[in-house]
Formats: sequence, structure tokens, C-alpha cells
Amino acid sequence: MLKPKLISQVLQQATTGGVMATILLNPEGSLLAFAAQSDRDARIYGAIASNIWTIYSKHCKPGVGALSFLMLECEEGKVAITVVSTMILCLVAKDDVELGILKAKSEALTRHLEEPLSRVAGY
Repeated sequence: MLKPKLISQVLQQATTGGVMATILLNPEGSLLAFAAQSDRDARIYGAIASNIWTIYSKHCKPGVGALSFLMLECEEGKVAITVVSTMILCLVAKDDVELGILKAKSEALTRHLEEPLSRVAGY
């Protein structure tokens, strides 16, 4: 069985070097685990990331391939959103964090969490 506290500890490892929050959501946008300064921040970031992911993935052209990674540069920071198994992973970073670092952290978390989350995805 997967333990949310352990997942939060893994997410916390990526919340360094300007990354302010790392959030794992189910496809409906509910928080499963997070590492952020506050619960409120995590809920806000999670709701926004889930909505953005849903909108972009619905507008992908059929036959071209599914959306697998999304990076956004916002006024006050940067956001990376990707899929791990059937879950949504979101990293929120300060404006001075390089996009390459954000992508590398996202990919590392995806590799680490893919196998355990795929075991429980059917439940």
C-alpha cells in the first residue's frame, strides 16, 4: 500500500533550489500528496494546475499524441505539469529557476513514482 507521508517526503526532495511547491493530484484535481509552504498554497496551485492540464489535454489533436508535459512561464514564476501513471504532477518554481532544472526535477520524480503509482492506479 502506498503511504501519502512517504510520497510527500519524496516530493519534498524536489522542493529545493527555488522550487516552491511539488504537488501530486488525481485526475479530478484532488490533492494526494504535496510539499509546499502551506496547505492553502498547495490547494490553490493544485486547482489551477488541474484545470490547465484538463483544458490543454482536451484540445490536443487526435492522432498526434497525448499531452505528456506542459511548462508555463507566468508573471511570478514557472510551472511544470506532467502525468505520472494516471496522476498529475505539478512543480511550481520562482521566476529565476531555469526551465531545464524544472524539467529535470519533474522527470526524476516521474521515474521514481511511475512504478508504485501504476500499481495503485486501478483502485
